[in-house]
Amino acid sequence: MGKVTVIIPYVKDRGWLKDAIDSVPSDVQLILSKGKGNVSVNLNRALRQAEGEFIKYLDEDDMLTENCIEDSLRTFSEQGCDFIHGNAINLHMAGKHGRMESYVPEIKYPTLQDMIVKNVIHGGTLMYRREVFDRVGYYDESLQWSEEVDFNMRCLKAGLKIGYCDSFLYYYHRHEGQKSLGANANQQLREKNRQMIKNRYR
Repeated sequence: MGKVTVIIPYVKDRGWLKDAIDSVPSDVQLILSKGKGNVSVNLNRALRQAEGEFIKYLDEDDMLTENCIEDSLRTFSEQGCDFIHGNAINLHMAGKHGRMESYVPEIKYPTLQDMIVKNVIHGGTLMYRREVFDRVGYYDESLQWSEEVDFNMRCLKAGLKIGYCDSFLYYYHRHEGQKSLGANANQQLREKNRQMIKNRYR
């Protein structure tokens, strides 16, 4: 199995950073990319330091499942793909109580046209071969939301092959402080941003 780099891009620790770090296996390269820029800026900074043959990002308020790295690499080996996605477990946090919800994509091998209609890829489950970034470039630093959606659509437009891992790869925290779905998130601007991205690829 090839070497993996896991990147945690963040501006501040919202209370789960230690859990995120602890979920990363000790035999992979871990890069903490803290900065004042947006997610794309912090990801791109870390990508320039990454040594792994495979790249995965992890938000500081989420966690990898125990089988994430092993099952992701197995999927690359079996399917000969350029990047992969899979299933996730959404953790809904509400006061002292919470609930878990499974996310299984309705389309396992989406095309660019599928993605224009609806983003079916759970961003946390993604892993890429390192050469993908050499072929299509890095994340768009002008985007405040959905940078991974734009990047995935760029990959598909370039003819890169997506694989699907039928395993749960990621724990995704749903909480009030989220950038995209939190209480203070501007959903009107977020939707405008998503439509702008889709229009790039129509």
